[in-house]
Amino acid sequence: MYIDKRRLYHLDWYLIFNGLALVAVGLLNLISATRSMDTGPYSLLVKQVIALGIGVVAVAVIVSYDYRVIASYSKYFYGTTLFLIIVVLILGTIAGGAKRWINVAGIAFQPSELMKPVMILLLSTILHHRKQEDEPLGLRDILVPLALILVPCVLILKQPDLGTAVVMLLSCFCVLWFVGLKKSTYVFLFAVTAAALPIFWKYLMKPYQKMRILSLLNPDLDPSGFGYHSIQAKIAVGSGGFLGKGYLNGTQHKLHFIPEHHTDFIFTVFGEEWGFIGSIVLFLLFLSFILRCLKISQSASDEVGATIAFGIASIVFIQFTINILMAINLAPVVGIPLPFISYGGSSLITSLIGAGLVLNVNMRRYMF
Repeated sequence: MYIDKRRLYHLDWYLIFNGLALVAVGLLNLISATRSMDTGPYSLLVKQVIALGIGVVAVAVIVSYDYRVIASYSKYFYGTTLFLIIVVLILGTIAGGAKRWINVAGIAFQPSELMKPVMILLLSTILHHRKQEDEPLGLRDILVPLALILVPCVLILKQPDLGTAVVMLLSCFCVLWFVGLKKSTYVFLFAVTAAALPIFWKYLMKPYQKMRILSLLNPDLDPSGFGYHSIQAKIAVGSGGFLGKGYLNGTQHKLHFIPEHHTDFIFTVFGEEWGFIGSIVLFLLFLSFILRCLKISQSASDEVGATIAFGIASIVFIQFTINILMAINLAPVVGIPLPFISYGGSSLITSLIGAGLVLNVNMRRYMF
């Protein structure tokens, strides 16, 4: 592994410090979120710090190689990750009624998280080879990419993990839009999606997933059951008021009113303690990170790099948007972590891998 020192001058320190700021907020927030747990405030924190260390090493490895070289191996990354997802369905660890993790030596890993950046790499490579000049892609051009997208999405839905499947599907469609499609292709995709939704609702969605969507429309339909998460999350965020209750002074999560407050509902802890002003600062950090990724995409030296940076930006944007909307009852509870903030080693490592890919694109923007 070798890094040309001249390329280090092109490291985007803005993106690095922006990402580190988000990670720091996540670690501080995790301490508060886990203080009332039986394991204490530092058990999960240590695991998260270990994941951070692994993620930083992954970033160092990623920026050491040209992203074009990394993208050229994307089909192998895809095959390996797909194999691991299949292994999860057969031998995975069950938690919370879902089978999403592989447990190796006491360490749980979620392969479906890794599939997000892998799909971006794969699509960036395939679509780049299929696109001719500035001509938009037709239906025939995207049939294979669509199949490659749908296979892991269906397997992930079987775990079941609706949230990860939704993020992957939406981010991949964002990449297709970024590369450019013919109008007839957009019409076809829209028609197929509209026709598939009733089938998806009737045959693929679990009863509890349907109830979560129905509870979004009417949380009082089952306030002590499926509507409980949303109602308690709104109470927690709303109780923070304008300035918040202060760090470590949140009460809703301490009293265990909010389930999964250290993972999917981590924003409720932050919103309660830091209030409206603190939430705006957090939103600006995410907005800044996403816009920086888009700027790097715009200045990339080729379409592969531009697509990779845009795809990573879309993943962060989609997860951030749905997670926040979920916490304030404007989106159904589908189990989507807040990037860099939520507890979860797989999620944090994947977010850092994405950041590493964007840094890689920026470092080599002067290379043709």
